[in-house]
Amino acid sequence: MLRKTLTIGLACVMALFVMTQIAQAQDKITGPWLWVIAPTEANEGGANSTDLDQLEAASGGDVTEADVAANGAKEGDAVGDLAWTLGEITDTGGDNVNDLVNEIGLGEGDVNDHSSYALITLESATDQADVTMKVGSDDSVKVWLNGEVVHTNAVNRGAGDFQDEFPVNLVAGDNLLLVKVSERGGGWSMFAGIDADVTAVYKEPVAPVTGKITGPWLWIIAPTEANEGGANSTDLDQLEAASDGDVTEGMVASDGAAEGDVIGDLAWTAGEIADTGGDNVNELVNELGLGEGDVNDHSVYGLIILNSPADQGGVPMKVGSDDSVKVWLNGEVVHTNAVNRGAGDFQDDFKVNLNAGANILLVKVSERGGGWSLFAGVGGEGVTTELPMGAVAVEAAGKIITTWGKLKSAK
Repeated sequence: MLRKTLTIGLACVMALFVMTQIAQAQDKITGPWLWVIAPTEANEGGANSTDLDQLEAASGGDVTEADVAANGAKEGDAVGDLAWTLGEITDTGGDNVNDLVNEIGLGEGDVNDHSSYALITLESATDQADVTMKVGSDDSVKVWLNGEVVHTNAVNRGAGDFQDEFPVNLVAGDNLLLVKVSERGGGWSMFAGIDADVTAVYKEPVAPVTGKITGPWLWIIAPTEANEGGANSTDLDQLEAASDGDVTEGMVASDGAAEGDVIGDLAWTAGEIADTGGDNVNELVNELGLGEGDVNDHSVYGLIILNSPADQGGVPMKVGSDDSVKVWLNGEVVHTNAVNRGAGDFQDDFKVNLNAGANILLVKVSERGGGWSLFAGVGGEGVTTELPMGAVAVEAAGKIITTWGKLKSAK
């Protein structure tokens, strides 16, 4: 969908009128939306069901609003007795949801005490901050963008046009929009639009993270200043310090490394990491001979190749760390969390773009004291892992996109 443009007349009054229309004019997104409906309790549709999860109830817990808002859905995926179905909605009328539900076979006649869920992807060429979104609904409405609730109006009302407006932030790439309208009785309608340069499309969801990458990784550790591990060392380059400037984090993140390459008194060493426990890095460091006992005030670097069968955008990635964590993909920093914390599982979620072929993943975890752990996982279709063998020819992965297949890692 693109912003409406209007021709400005010559007269000043006309010009002012048209300028006002430009600021307020907004196309309605008619589709293609992906639709499903789910029943509410009898006589409890509308406002009373706004914050109740009808997807979870209808699917017996297999599908939730939060899952769909964050990860999307696929045409034909079941929710209870129904399935997600593509359809275009009209941009006029006070019963356009009910008309659509009948047209695409999700219901018959006058459907009451149900919630509709409409899912679509908004493609944006750039980040667009503080743009205006508008919705109208009969009855209540709830809106998620990139997994976050951006608007709720628990109300019983009629609607034939926009009624609510609110600001949202779009990121470059794909933005997942989910709109829920809960119907009590009478008309059932939905209108949604955004005053931004976007294209509305249906896209199959990117496969989520389903496991932790245990290897084969290349590992190296390097000391921090005394008592300065963890959060304080997140953005300091321990590789550069340990190698007297011969090797930097940026060099490894862009070009890779090979087993046996030396940094300071140690060398890159291949090893597999456990996918459980709050001290799996320290245990690995001892096992590989990179350190002894309880190692504190050091940063560990894990390097691995992610092989993707095709370009994949908006791929979910997760990490967990004790303590701070920094992640590079193909030479670009895609995630940083300068924190002192414990970790026994994933904690941070973000999205990345994978290139077809080899992608260099570098993860740094800086340890202050106590447990030392790292967990990393990536989604996408058909992604496999490989031990780095030296310089790797890759293209920049591009800009991280927010707002989160099967992980096929060698274990």
